[in-house]
Amino acid sequence: MIRRQILGLIGGGVAALALVGCGSAKHDSSDKGVVFATQKNGVPFLAQARGEFEKRLKARGIGPVKWVEFPSGPPLIEAIRAGAVDIGLVGDTPVVYAQAAGTDLYYVAAQSVPGLVGSGLVVPKGSTVKSFADLKGKKVAYTKGSASEYAIASALGRVGLTLADIVSVNLAPGDAQTALANGSIDAWLTWDPYFTLALARSNAREIALPPSDLRTVALYVASGKFTRDRTDVLKVTLDELRAEAAWGNAHRTFYRDAVAKATRLPLPVLDGMLARYKDFLFAVDPITPADIATQQRVADYLLAAKVIPRKIDAAKAAWTGWTPAK
Repeated sequence: MIRRQILGLIGGGVAALALVGCGSAKHDSSDKGVVFATQKNGVPFLAQARGEFEKRLKARGIGPVKWVEFPSGPPLIEAIRAGAVDIGLVGDTPVVYAQAAGTDLYYVAAQSVPGLVGSGLVVPKGSTVKSFADLKGKKVAYTKGSASEYAIASALGRVGLTLADIVSVNLAPGDAQTALANGSIDAWLTWDPYFTLALARSNAREIALPPSDLRTVALYVASGKFTRDRTDVLKVTLDELRAEAAWGNAHRTFYRDAVAKATRLPLPVLDGMLARYKDFLFAVDPITPADIATQQRVADYLLAAKVIPRKIDAAKAAWTGWTPAK
């Protein structure tokens, strides 16, 4: 049942990519609507589940809102590159990859919290792995191009290892879930809800991340065309997303129940996931110099780890033209 649930999450992203591949999803970003990329979490998911976000945009002359679902950041970025969507929410690493590939996009707002919240490394309960240092020579799964790649690379670096010291296995979350269960991999670094689900349902245990001063950063990214040609619409969209985030912070139970309905994940699993976010759950904030510095740090680390082919300037993809209306 759990495998079917996870594959169901991925199915929406595969379908969306099929549209991108055939070109039929490409749209004219000069029209009145907004095409929003979403995953099964975060403020975009909340906005879609509630329906109030669309109503508020419509009242301001913007619409319709179209939603396209993805399983992770890399295919979402590809959809933006292909002109299939206008805006979405991803981790820091997909944005670095996009810049390295010359993709025309900007990160236009952020949610940043101390520490690596909502992601981690899991191993089978009977595994001999006790720390990240024990991963040397082991098969470790993560989704290449996602925030999990930077998380594993930086964590290995803090214990004197590199990606070359492990057997990297590039798997989407659903495939990694199965691989961990059948013993095809030794460890898996992933994010919620998959992280919490693995601990609760896959007979897995957590390996603590090495101490660091890293931050968890989620970035709202928009296509270059949407940002430049429809700046006023982008600002209104961010204002309404910020209002949605404030509502979500005050109504956690609604969010939990919506995720449960969409994913069929058990409520105790979701309660465990939400417990990790003690101070606040959502944020939509303007890009700050600290955000840009953090993004540059991620890019430089991935370059040093030979994950990206060239040095990038993170500031060139930062858009700082939004001041929240309220």
